Amino acid sequence: MRAIEFFIYSRAARTAAGTDDPALNEEHWSYMDAFAAGMIARGPTLGADRATWTGSLHIVDLPNLDAAREFVEREPYNRAGLFERHLIRRFRNVLGRSMWEFPQQSVDPRFLVIAHLRAAEGDQAPAGMQSDLLTLQPERLIVHGELLTADEAQPAGVAFALHAPTREHVDALLRDARAHNGERFELEILDWEFGGRR
Repeated sequence: MRAIEFFIYSRAARTAAGTDDPALNEEHWSYMDAFAAGMIARGPTLGADRATWTGSLHIVDLPNLDAAREFVEREPYNRAGLFERHLIRRFRNVLGRSMWEFPQQSVDPRFLVIAHLRAAEGDQAPAGMQSDLLTLQPERLIVHGELLTADEAQPAGVAFALHAPTREHVDALLRDARAHNGERFELEILDWEFGGRR
């Protein structure tokens, strides 16, 4: 059976702020090792200080939605109660590569942008936002894909990770996309880092 790419963003619970348990981190990394062959991107989201952990991103090939839910449920940070909620979406990988295949090195920080298609727009494909994002500087794009509902695979938005000097620079890059798409999307910009053992 062909695997399905899933975008999974797990938002940290407020009570998890400042949590850093080396044994739990190792348990998390070991758990993720089992999914390494199908991993497209992974890593923590961070607060504006780029030190406070605010959540975890995993884009990964899994057999079906039940497997995606199980991936979330069995994840060690989740079992330890560190997450408040999870966003599970199907993912269409526009760039067709993983973050490890990103060709450029940069000293700029990394950001994750999630463009949620508003509920009233759910029957419309996010083609406008996709075309606007494709005009972004390609050397900055690490991962880029369409988001679809996990169950019925209906359009749900767009997500991408990129290098940029500052959050303000990301805002500027998205200005045209916002202008062309009006209120169709709710944008979330998150500081982000590559994941894996430190």
